[in-house]
Amino acid sequence: MSRLLPSNLTHHRGPLRPLALTLHALDTLAGWTIIVMLGVMVAVVSLQVLLRYALNSSLGFADEMSRLSFVWSIFLGIPLGIRLGAHIGMELLSSRFPPQLQNLLARLMAAVAAAMMILVAWQSAVVAFDQWDETMASMNASAAWFIVAVGVGCGHSALHLAWIVMTGKPTMIEQVATE
Repeated sequence: MSRLLPSNLTHHRGPLRPLALTLHALDTLAGWTIIVMLGVMVAVVSLQVLLRYALNSSLGFADEMSRLSFVWSIFLGIPLGIRLGAHIGMELLSSRFPPQLQNLLARLMAAVAAAMMILVAWQSAVVAFDQWDETMASMNASAAWFIVAVGVGCGHSALHLAWIVMTGKPTMIEQVATE
């Protein structure tokens, strides 16, 4: 899995090492979970297509299962993109600033984004708790699992954004080059 998720986090020394190791463990878990969720999604949708067109039948839970797998894959993937600096950013103005100011702005924006992610994670927990008794239409599971994915992804993202606040802006090229 370390080849799938290049990381310089495990090589970090000093007082941030526990956070670095925690982030690396969360990233590895998220990566493997995404692989499983994508596999489930492909298998369920493929089986649904086969049953529908070959046998004129269908799986009742296929839509919700594939949608739930998709939502979890997306929200688990967001922090992995943050870690690599792979999300789209508007740098029209900030790229013209000196490197020290660019780093300061990146840290400031990461702090604001981390605060927003914490707020979204908290509100997701509140909504998931309120909706926990509501079940999905075709599965005997809580509909709140969709909201839990939002909270987990935002909490994990907040940790990566806090890392950026403490260590500076990541660049995807630097991350891949360290492996």
